[in-house]
Amino acid sequence: MKIQSPLNPGSRRRGGRFFRGILSLLLLLFVPPAIPHLITLRDPGPPPRPADAIFVLTGGEGRIQEGFRAWSGGAARELYILGAGRRVPVARIVPEGLRIPAEALSRVHVEGWSENTLENAFAAKSAVGERRYSSVILVTSDYHIPRAVLVFRKVLPGDVSLSTIRVRPEGGAGASWRWARRHFIEGWKYWGYRILLRWE
Repeated sequence: MKIQSPLNPGSRRRGGRFFRGILSLLLLLFVPPAIPHLITLRDPGPPPRPADAIFVLTGGEGRIQEGFRAWSGGAARELYILGAGRRVPVARIVPEGLRIPAEALSRVHVEGWSENTLENAFAAKSAVGERRYSSVILVTSDYHIPRAVLVFRKVLPGDVSLSTIRVRPEGGAGASWRWARRHFIEGWKYWGYRILLRWE
């Protein structure tokens, strides 16, 4: 007596198509935002010789402290803190500045009008053009690096050398979830900016 399989071949095929569809959807959702982060892992860190200026993009934890630490260590001559707000004193942004000589403090610049990454880049372009900088260091959060580098390379003159310092987020409860969410969102923002900048 021949026993027929309880599983219908047609239902197996439908089930296979369903799971392949789900897998394709997940790949389309998560692979594009991962690509920019993987590409920028190859971006150079700070150069061996001091750069002309460090540009710190405010808005993320630890960015100003990391930029000030790099500047204090001799990574660049000038320090720019972009998007800090209008008429905000240096001492309020960088408390350590109260302990450094006046000559050194004169090389710390606070810019207050820019409010997003694109405006930060144009503020930096103004300083680069005015002072004829040839090499700059960008300091921002690791998840923000792809979009920031994309914008700054588009806005700054092509002969200006651009390197980066990645600021890692602090740990604590929910750190892994925040890390994944920020990288996912910024990955998609990168592609949005890439489309936007093609028309600039």
